Amino acid sequence: MNIPYFCIKNSTRSLLLFLIICTAACKKSSPINFHIIKKPATIVVLGSSTAAGGGANPRDSGWVFRLQSTINKTEQKARFINLAVEGYTLYKAMPTGYHHDDRPLPDTARNITKALSYLPDMVMINFPSNDIAANYTDEEILNNYAKLTHMLDSAKVAYIIFSTQPRDFQDSSQRTRLKIINDKIDYLYPLHANDYLNALSTPTWSIKPIYEAGDGIHINNSGHEVIVNKTLQQPLLIQLLNR
Repeated sequence: MNIPYFCIKNSTRSLLLFLIICTAACKKSSPINFHIIKKPATIVVLGSSTAAGGGANPRDSGWVFRLQSTINKTEQKARFINLAVEGYTLYKAMPTGYHHDDRPLPDTARNITKALSYLPDMVMINFPSNDIAANYTDEEILNNYAKLTHMLDSAKVAYIIFSTQPRDFQDSSQRTRLKIINDKIDYLYPLHANDYLNALSTPTWSIKPIYEAGDGIHINNSGHEVIVNKTLQQPLLIQLLNR
């Protein structure tokens, strides 16, 4: 029996159309797997001797080095840029161009302006006692923190403010100020504070003997470990590393 040509032609078209629809449906339903490589977070540290490793032996047992090593133990999750310098106060971290009579000028290679130039995901601020040792007022200290945090908020950069630290000041009023300033930081920056003052201190805000580095100013390796462990529990850092 002869099948008319137009019937064969229509059947062929129908078959082709069916195959096209099936192919498209299969492609649409097949999952496409992408391997997403996460870029390590950039964390910049501003601070003084403790952040620079002061009191630790060897120096790379300091909290910044140990925190970086712990975070990156299995894979690189964060790149640390440590701008801390021994002896620095908050004034050294003020933005480029900042000036206050009779106070240190900012270090343009180690200040907040420099920190922001790295386009960080987070800035850690660690100035534990030098401002109090220099007899700067509470108002000065808090105003300087306000200036730094305003710039970080404006740049939408996360930040952590590390607590004050015990120090064997001979003047008990200076030791008391360590606690007063710390409480004010906790109150003003509840989400950003990283408070370990009590863990390192005696009841009179001197350094606990087990954490003494020997100079009455710095903490030893065990003291740095306290800071590392407390920092690893800070919610903003946890959120950054799990993004």
